[in-house]
Amino acid sequence: MVKTLRKLIGMASLVGMLAFVPAYAKGPGMGPGMGPMGPGAALPPGVDQAKVQKFCTEVKPLFQKDLELRGELMKLWAQGTPDWTAIESKEIERAKLRVEMHKKAYEAGLKMGPGQRGFNLRRICGW
Repeated sequence: MVKTLRKLIGMASLVGMLAFVPAYAKGPGMGPGMGPMGPGAALPPGVDQAKVQKFCTEVKPLFQKDLELRGELMKLWAQGTPDWTAIESKEIERAKLRVEMHKKAYEAGLKMGPGQRGFNLRRICGW
């Protein structure tokens, strides 16, 4: 009786995992109920789609420059003896880029900044 009960519980938990895990295995926000990805897919209600499109075209070069600076910083940090002045200047340049992106998001009516953890440029702009 106990062995049969253990087998039954084991089978039920296995079936449950097989049924529910694939929906959530892709990561946060990718489970059931997610709409199609693309420009404006994850916009809060009341945000003008035209402003978002304009924002995405204005910010894309800044975002690409930020990625480039991040790669350069990784190379600087990976050196045996880091060049601290170069690291400092790259960090300052990256901070200015991020502030510019925040400013453009605010002008477009998007909430971007401290406490706005759900804001993701790649998701909103479809990059």
